[in-house]
Amino acid sequence: METPPRPGRPILPYAFAPVPELDTDAYDRLAREVRGMLGIDLKQYRPAQVWRRVNGFAVARGLPDWDALVARARDDASLRQAFLDMLTINVSEFFRNAEAWDVLVDRHLKPMLQSQPSVRIWSAGCSLGFEPFTLAMLVQEIAAPAKVRILATDLDETTLARARFATYAGPQMAGVSEARRARFFRRDGDYWTVNSELQALVTFRRHDLLADPCHKPFDLICCRNVVIYFTEPAKAELYRRFCDALRPGGILFLGATETIQNIRSVGLERAGLTFYRRPV
Repeated sequence: METPPRPGRPILPYAFAPVPELDTDAYDRLAREVRGMLGIDLKQYRPAQVWRRVNGFAVARGLPDWDALVARARDDASLRQAFLDMLTINVSEFFRNAEAWDVLVDRHLKPMLQSQPSVRIWSAGCSLGFEPFTLAMLVQEIAAPAKVRILATDLDETTLARARFATYAGPQMAGVSEARRARFFRRDGDYWTVNSELQALVTFRRHDLLADPCHKPFDLICCRNVVIYFTEPAKAELYRRFCDALRPGGILFLGATETIQNIRSVGLERAGLTFYRRPV
């Protein structure tokens, strides 16, 4: 079997490494360096959290601070890629917060699939593919998959390559039941590969949520545990763009700890805990 790309590692531990106090002038310099080198606009992210993560990542790599990290990354392609991975990969898993997926199926996804001739779904910030393949499994369990198309996007091409490979190590399969493993995956030693029928439902594409135009229209947009490091203005702008990308009556599905402040200002209405709807 071909060796699968290395699985993404959790980034959160970097947030707990000892780091210097936030220096706003230094953060501005960091943001300029990162934008020039990696194409990511850190001004859209919460400075204190990013500052901790970047400096913590530097310390974990044996470097004294972000400045040394950036200097080394300019000449070290592997470190530069690891730096990008750290900034863009979010911790995820299949069927994360399973009860929320149950609500999605019963209240939103099943009615869509049973009443509409076709359904378009966007997994925004798909990381290693857990979310879009979770959606694909649910779709196949509910209705004929020919009527469904799932777009899965992420900022990082390396992450997308791993997602397209659609192969996961045993520990990454913790959220998948034995019945679903048997139906939707092919096992090869310590790895599990998503079957071709499921893969056919998902199209992976690079997309920057804060910069690129949103594709539309969609019946369902899933963006879970992605925007937690964004500033409030960046979140509000993104939610407005999501609203514009939804068809009237379409649903936005967020993470368990994410809520939209001042819902009406972004054009949405509440449709349940962590669910929002574009009004008809």
